[in-house]
Amino acid sequence: MIKVLIVDDDRLVRKGLISAMPWEQFDMQVVGEASNGAKALEFIEEESIELLLTDLEMPVMSGIELMRAVRHKHPHIHIVVLTLHQEFEYVQEALRLGAIDYIAKIQLEKERFDEVLQRIYNRIQEHNRIDFYSGKSHLEQFNRDDERKSESHHEGMEQSIEELKERWLSLEWVYNEALFRKLLEECKRMNLPETRLLGMLFFLVEEWNQTLVPMFSVKAEMQSHYECWSDVEQWLTETRQRIGKAMDKSAFSSEVVDCVMRSVRIIHDEFEHQITAIEVAKRVNLSRSYFSRCFKMVTGKTFNDYIRQVRIDKAKEYLQHTNKTISWIAENIGYLDEKYFSRIFREHTGMLPSEYRVQAHAGRILSDSRVDK
Repeated sequence: MIKVLIVDDDRLVRKGLISAMPWEQFDMQVVGEASNGAKALEFIEEESIELLLTDLEMPVMSGIELMRAVRHKHPHIHIVVLTLHQEFEYVQEALRLGAIDYIAKIQLEKERFDEVLQRIYNRIQEHNRIDFYSGKSHLEQFNRDDERKSESHHEGMEQSIEELKERWLSLEWVYNEALFRKLLEECKRMNLPETRLLGMLFFLVEEWNQTLVPMFSVKAEMQSHYECWSDVEQWLTETRQRIGKAMDKSAFSSEVVDCVMRSVRIIHDEFEHQITAIEVAKRVNLSRSYFSRCFKMVTGKTFNDYIRQVRIDKAKEYLQHTNKTISWIAENIGYLDEKYFSRIFREHTGMLPSEYRVQAHAGRILSDSRVDK
């Protein structure tokens, strides 16, 4: 019997998971629940568990902090993260720390609970028993001794991963077959742990979609499960074909499209700074007038409208999922004047930032249920 602990600061979420999931069908039993990471650790010290389902954003001790502690003191425990769809950076960090899977809370309404548990059960059975890149079974398990031996290589590996991510983010591989094959080979040769690889892919998909959805109305989507490296390679190949077909419909050359895509990446990476069309046009090697014309025709928005929309979307995320002040949010999305930010926000949403936050929280029904009882 796989003993399960559920950790979430929303009491309704905990009770809902406990009652709705067909635990016994997969030889699982929920033996406890906790409202934050600190209480979860206290429970784990007293009760043996094999599976931990944890939220990421919680008071007292976050899910990421909990994962670090569990990985250090109880490395045998399998971890699945519960997340809101906006928490992409947190999910990436969770996968890097060894989570075997993640569950987006908004997907629970769309997925069958038995399918979710089946996926988790399969992950547990496969964890540390499948050589992801060759598909061959092995009995070796990664332990803390192995981890200490690899620390000297960690910094160089992280730099290599970041460089590889940047090359995937350029999307040049969509219309350059040789580059695509080279990136695939480099990815495989790095022999990343499965969870680290999935974390990188998750990050890439979200970054790609920031460009692909508004520009070409195509969305890259990760699969819920990959048996081995060949599955990842096939998925990347199919994703490349889908993106390529959407890009072929553009009236511009691949070089121009690449310049616009690079400018969109700059906007998403640097929206909190005071960037201008003149500056970005120079960085992608286009004249200001030609850049502005191409940008609008490819994205459907002017440069200023696009960056304004990116900033407003980020403001919504901060308002919904943090307690940061309005002035802090304004400053961190590129507006030096809080009143000006509030006016722009109201023009886009029909309400002030403070009003939006109140309505967003009320709609999610979180405030009354976040008391540990």
